[in-house]
Amino acid sequence: MPTSGQQTALEKPVIRRAFFAEFHFASGIQRVSNFNLAYTWGGYTWGGMGELGAIDQVQESESIASRPLNFTLNAVNPAWLAEGVGPVEDYRGLNAKMYFCPLDENYNLIDTPEVCWRGVMDTVTIGIDGDQGSILLKSETSAYGLKRQAAIRMNAAQQKKKYPTDTGFDYLTDLIANPQLWLSKKFQQQ
Repeated sequence: MPTSGQQTALEKPVIRRAFFAEFHFASGIQRVSNFNLAYTWGGYTWGGMGELGAIDQVQESESIASRPLNFTLNAVNPAWLAEGVGPVEDYRGLNAKMYFCPLDENYNLIDTPEVCWRGVMDTVTIGIDGDQGSILLKSETSAYGLKRQAAIRMNAAQQKKKYPTDTGFDYLTDLIANPQLWLSKKFQQQ
């Protein structure tokens, strides 16, 4: 929720704005902005100078459909390149946040930036075009996990979807809820 100072700035005909991105890699947290200057807020310095090249438009929907958000990072920075070619465990499933803040006429932050998007990092694609390169970091919202099916567990509905006449899983809930004694006490003592 924007503060009153931020809301006033957003209502003006010309809006100066800055976006900040925070990526929680396994090796540490990287903080960048889309602005040409490095900003210091929240006790951290957020890198500028083209480290965060572009951000896709945030798309909203009325359903729980997951919409990815792509961050384009500068491949000239060796730290970003190392993260991009490293193992997927270094970024996949780890947190990513994006903050938004309007700026005043002197390009200073108006109050504290607000979180405008959060999700998890998913895939990294490195592109080289001549002497320029970019790293595309695809991030997903938490709704993306809802699309994935459980890999190991299975229930009666899933089984009937594949095999409509199979009734084996229909009794599973009852078997778990009401354990039965299968062997007599006398037999177990032998």
